[in-house]
Amino acid sequence: MIMALLLTLPVHFAMQAFLGVGGYTQALAYNTVADRYQTLITITLLTVLLAAASYHGLYGLRRILLEFKSGPTWDRLVSAGTLAAGLVILGWGLRTIVVMGWGI
Repeated sequence: MIMALLLTLPVHFAMQAFLGVGGYTQALAYNTVADRYQTLITITLLTVLLAAASYHGLYGLRRILLEFKSGPTWDRLVSAGTLAAGLVILGWGLRTIVVMGWGI
């Protein structure tokens, strides 16, 4: 997952800041963003970035919580909580990508 972040994050920054826009203000305009989000490469990039960043952050949080306290009940609770949070984050993020990408 770290490799996915290291590969997609610079491409994401480049697409948002430099490619196909005339300046920073234009890059943030709604029409520019909506047009950019309708390309398949951007949808794929955002999906991979969402999955990798969510996994990375939640796995780190899970490890911190497991070091904080230990025990079988706590371990199951933390694992279930981070899995549930991950599913919510992925669901909401994918919904946003689909709405922006396909206008559903």
